[in-house]
Amino acid sequence: MHFRIVLPPLAVILIAQPVAAQGWFEFRSVEDRFSVNFPAEPVVENFTYDSEFDATYPARTHSVEQGTTRYRVTTVDFRDARRIHEEMEKTEAASGANAWLNDQRASVARAAREFRQRGGEVTYDAWSHIDLVEGHQMQITNADRTRTFIGIYLHGHAQRLHILEATVASGSPPPGQFQQSLRFLDENGERVRHRLTIDGCSVDPDAA
Repeated sequence: MHFRIVLPPLAVILIAQPVAAQGWFEFRSVEDRFSVNFPAEPVVENFTYDSEFDATYPARTHSVEQGTTRYRVTTVDFRDARRIHEEMEKTEAASGANAWLNDQRASVARAAREFRQRGGEVTYDAWSHIDLVEGHQMQITNADRTRTFIGIYLHGHAQRLHILEATVASGSPPPGQFQQSLRFLDENGERVRHRLTIDGCSVDPDAA
C-alpha cells in the first residue's frame, strides 16, 4: 500500500485490558473505534493514505513484531472525506459529486488489490464480515514461505477502514487469536454490532 509516514511513533495512551495468558491482551482504541487482541503493546504510527480517487486521508497503524511474526492494524479515517474532496485538485475520475462517497466504498477493493500486487501466491481471496461489518479476507504465501493473513473491513457507520495483517512463519498455525478478535466500538468505546443491509451498509442495531 502507498504509505507515507509523516509522524514518529506515538506513545500508546489507550487502555488495554488483559484477556489471555502468554502476553495476549485486548487492545482498545476508542479514537480509531476498534479493539483487537495483540501479543504485546503495539507501536503506533500516524501516516497519510493515498486513496482510490487520489485523495489523501489521515491514517494510523498499530503494530507488533515478534521475530518473524508481525501483526498490524491499519485504520484510515474518512470522516472528513467530503471536505478533503472539495478542497483537493481533482482528476477527471475524482470530479464527480459523489467521489468522496465512492472513495470510501472503493477502499476495500483497493486495499485487496494492493496486497495482490505485492506478489506471492494468493491461496484465499473472498468476501467476509466481522460483527456484520462487510469486508474481504485474503491469505498469501510469500516468496520466503511465510504466510500473510489479511482482513479488510469498511466500518461505514464510523467512516473508517480497518486493515488487519498478520505474517507468520512457514508451518506456523494461522493467527486466529489476532485475526478473529476484531471488534468495532462506538464513540463511548462500547462494542457495537450493526445490522448489515443488502447494499452493504451498516445500520444501527436499534434502528427500525
